[in-house]
Amino acid sequence: MLVFPVPLLEVRDLNVRYRISRYTVAGLTDRGIVGELTRYMRILEAGNFDAVYDNIKASISREIDLYRSLGFFNVYALNDISINVREGTILAIVGESGCGKSTLARTIIRVLPPNATVDGEVILEGENLLELPEIKLNLLRAKQIGYIGQGSYTYLNPLMTSAYQIFESAIVAKEDFKEATKSFLEAIENIDIDTKLLLSFPERLSSGQIRRVAFAIAMAKEPKLLICDEPFRNLDVYHAKQLAYLLRELIGKFDTTALIFTHNISLMAEIADEMAIMYHGTIVERGAIEDIFRQPYHPYSKGLIGALPDIRNPRKRIVYVPGEPLLRIIRPAFCPFFNRCPIATEECMKALPKPSKFDGRLISCVRVDEVWDKTPSEFWGPYIN
Repeated sequence: MLVFPVPLLEVRDLNVRYRISRYTVAGLTDRGIVGELTRYMRILEAGNFDAVYDNIKASISREIDLYRSLGFFNVYALNDISINVREGTILAIVGESGCGKSTLARTIIRVLPPNATVDGEVILEGENLLELPEIKLNLLRAKQIGYIGQGSYTYLNPLMTSAYQIFESAIVAKEDFKEATKSFLEAIENIDIDTKLLLSFPERLSSGQIRRVAFAIAMAKEPKLLICDEPFRNLDVYHAKQLAYLLRELIGKFDTTALIFTHNISLMAEIADEMAIMYHGTIVERGAIEDIFRQPYHPYSKGLIGALPDIRNPRKRIVYVPGEPLLRIIRPAFCPFFNRCPIATEECMKALPKPSKFDGRLISCVRVDEVWDKTPSEFWGPYIN
């Protein structure tokens, strides 16, 4: 793990797993999750390993025994995550859907569902948030931690106006009416929220307006740490870019440290200071954002950057990463990218790669010294459209 001079937030050896049963699956409403878990259930019941490599059969067998004896199995969401965030910076955490971004965001503020088991530490200014009493943690959430979630419609109160919800955030954080009023007015001025928007209920607002209200609620408390989970989701390119620059400006004005969890890699190149790339619940690469864009080192990072179109080069050939991620019921005691990586060897199967320093970055790959200097096109040559 890279050591920064003033880390505001440190996540150490974080592991999160969900205990899943038939009843949990039946209660889920998201079709994608239901379909995925149903597929896992069928594999467990049938003991069908045809599509699974021999050296991980033992891992699946243990999960089958667990399911048959106790009626549940585990979904391993985060595996040995360690990151630290320097005060006053923006760290973008990117990766494909299902890699664990939202789980990491919710673990930091400790709002995971009851079927989650968490191991590790989340240290904010010397205090482990995972061990704090709920009362003290609520005070930290109210005063020092801002949160902007994926579905802003879902966490805004539909029965209250925007102004009420923004002021509520300020008064809970400040506990003094004059200070709260000052913070409220600064928030709506900096985010450019007009009177009509302030007096409207959430159901009457567009996605962009909802996001502005969410920004105002988070920034009205002047938080030390801001956590954004897909803050630009479902926005068109123009509004996403506009809000991204606004967010960067707000973070600078309020001297806030931010973690942004997102799919939008290209947008993060314009506002973030550093980037961490997630895959299958692990951090595979971390470094300065301009360095990763200029020359990604990890095989998965090369695939992500190589898959980005370039309007300056319309003839650019796009990289695609073949295959599918491994089943999440397997706790990886090996490189989780091995089944999709063209250079994987038996060495990659010996243990889960630990992030190690390489040329000023953190890389989780035992063969990085062999491929770091290859461009995405050179590395993924057979997989280019």
